[in-house]
Amino acid sequence: MRHLMLRTATLAVAFAAVSAFSVSAAEFTMKLGHSNQPDPKDSVFHACALKFEELLEKYSEGRIDVVIFPAFQLGSEQEQVRATQLGTQESTIISTNNLNVFTRSLGFLTLPYIFETVEEGRNVIDQSWDRLNEWSVKEAGVRLITVIDAGFRDLTNSKKPVRNLADLQDLKIRVPPNPIMIAAFKSWDNEPIPMAWSETFNALQQKVVDAQENPINVLLAVKFYEVQKWVTEISYVYQSNFIVASEAWLQSLPKELQDAVVRAGKETTDWERDYIVKTTQSDIKRLKEDHGIVFLGPPEDKPEWIRRARSIWPDFYDFIGNGDVDKGKATVDYIVSLTEEFRAKNK
Repeated sequence: MRHLMLRTATLAVAFAAVSAFSVSAAEFTMKLGHSNQPDPKDSVFHACALKFEELLEKYSEGRIDVVIFPAFQLGSEQEQVRATQLGTQESTIISTNNLNVFTRSLGFLTLPYIFETVEEGRNVIDQSWDRLNEWSVKEAGVRLITVIDAGFRDLTNSKKPVRNLADLQDLKIRVPPNPIMIAAFKSWDNEPIPMAWSETFNALQQKVVDAQENPINVLLAVKFYEVQKWVTEISYVYQSNFIVASEAWLQSLPKELQDAVVRAGKETTDWERDYIVKTTQSDIKRLKEDHGIVFLGPPEDKPEWIRRARSIWPDFYDFIGNGDVDKGKATVDYIVSLTEEFRAKNK
């Protein structure tokens, strides 16, 4: 018995020594913050953060230590991007609609109904990856590492079933402080309430607002099922998110470690695309059966939602072109052409 206790103690000391060595062996720390809860079962952000951590620590051979900070621990999404720009934070996960504040050229991804399917959005991102990164680095000082998509943004509310545009009129709807998304709701004769993401749950809980719009998985990721009842599948914006890294920090790494970051990011993207397909249907089932969420399907008059929302596109050519209307229009035309080619090939 004494021999066993000594052996156990020896192993514990050895394990502690190995752990200490592993931590001290890391030459670089990569803080990765995000806004969701630290539960990979409910949060695609956290699941991807864990996968990225696993892959990068593997490909860097332990030279980079990824430390994850979930649930707004490092600030709001926009605050974390600012920290990443400054290099005081190495990386963060951010929704594209919030990244638009820093990289306006990516605003086309937030245009309502520019994509009809997730595959169309993925096709554009994959074909335009170098161009998107050129814009992101130039305009915001951050590099796109991983794409995390989560389907489309739908409308949820706690007040009543929304089946058409008329039902929308008396709802107090929270939207991100993104001019394109605000304009989309105004095109539907609603006066949305722009609000920071970090304030949204409390606002819904206190009935300051009745409704919000997000991908379905967000209902689980931030427990919106506690304060929302009905889902209307307006599916107006393809929801892309990115792991972004400070370009200054990335360039400070040795070339082999830069390559490790890029490789881990690409493989996390590939992994997430399989993961989100597998989890979406189970998420819907859990929301219905465990939390009583009612899914109403698409609006009865959805073609009118689409027509009105697409009519705002020209109003944002200036925004997407960073003050150059022609450049913004050319960007949107390029995206539309890529999407039309993709549709033609996949009929």
